[in-house]
Amino acid sequence: MKRLLVMTVLALTLGVAPAYAILNGEPDGNDHPYVGMASVPGSLCSGARISEHRFLTAGHCFAPGATVPIVFDEIGTAPTVVYTGTFVPSSAGDVGIVQVSSAMPAPYAALPALGSVAELPMRQLVTSVGYGLRVPPKDFAGQVRQRYQATSELIQDSSFKSDSYMKLSANPAQDKGGTCFGDSGGPTLLGDTILGVTSFATNSNCAGVTYAQRIDLASVRAFIDSFPS
Repeated sequence: MKRLLVMTVLALTLGVAPAYAILNGEPDGNDHPYVGMASVPGSLCSGARISEHRFLTAGHCFAPGATVPIVFDEIGTAPTVVYTGTFVPSSAGDVGIVQVSSAMPAPYAALPALGSVAELPMRQLVTSVGYGLRVPPKDFAGQVRQRYQATSELIQDSSFKSDSYMKLSANPAQDKGGTCFGDSGGPTLLGDTILGVTSFATNSNCAGVTYAQRIDLASVRAFIDSFPS
């Protein structure tokens, strides 16, 4: 069985080098201004603001109760405003909420209708956004933490994971990209609707398929909705 790799940035890189962005993607510019970067010593993740006080990310990103700073600038290392909140992971899946004290401005990403991911066709194009590795881990050097986006395809998964996760292709030959370390928690989008959040990969070079935790599930939505908006 292949080793599953959560998509946080390795702690070592945080101390000595900047993080990177989505593989085979392109700079996001202001296409998804609600996507932000959250980091504490030893861990960096991506995520999206879904209301004034809720920042949605992956559940494995931080320790429960951690105080987490969040920035929304395209270049995460040059923030103009820093928001701070408390991290709460879910027991219902790989999602977490940073409950932010001060109000974050619109726009916000939308949440999907319950069960909507199961209705999507195979090869549906989706967009992943995040601040993670832009090149394979063995090649990184000297790049900034920049918000990137990439287009991937939803592909069929016959394993048990299909009930909870979206399986996404990363096929550079077709000019499509994928997620890598540091993109954990970043949204998988159809338009401005979050279908899932980046969760894990199946190899350390981010060269194969990746998985995003579905947020159209009733248990996950109940967790998200339990926080004041």
